[in-house]
Amino acid sequence: MKLNKRILALGLAVACASMGSVAFAGGSHTITVNATVTGTCKFNTAASTIALAVDPTATSSVTGTDNVLYRCTNGTVPGFTLTSSSTSSTTGGNLIQGAENFPYTFTSSGGGAGTGMGNLAANDKTLAVTVSVNQSGAANVTPGTYSDTIVVDVTP
Repeated sequence: MKLNKRILALGLAVACASMGSVAFAGGSHTITVNATVTGTCKFNTAASTIALAVDPTATSSVTGTDNVLYRCTNGTVPGFTLTSSSTSSTTGGNLIQGAENFPYTFTSSGGGAGTGMGNLAANDKTLAVTVSVNQSGAANVTPGTYSDTIVVDVTP
């Protein structure tokens, strides 16, 4: 009787083991990977300077240009906004030293013609920012260095 119980227990153990392997049979799972590439435009440097020599006895204008390099992701069209820190204007500002100032204007050209070609150095594009000062506007100010900041924003 003891031998029969042992054989029965062994048989049950084998049966349970074989059922367990059936319950843990192999299978597969699929994972989909998505990556969203956002359109971006960025300047190559954070700041630059346009230096002008102003003769307050002259009646002509003096101009200076800065070529601002930027890159956009492939197919991205950039949009630019230029704003004077002194006036919040998008077309001009005041060059300031202490309590004295005189006006200047600015324009931009170039950037935005076409779409980005990618973010490699060979794909740099140029936004030309030109500043103009009517020199006679400085006729009544003290000699010195007058300044303002033009904030240039780019959006894709």
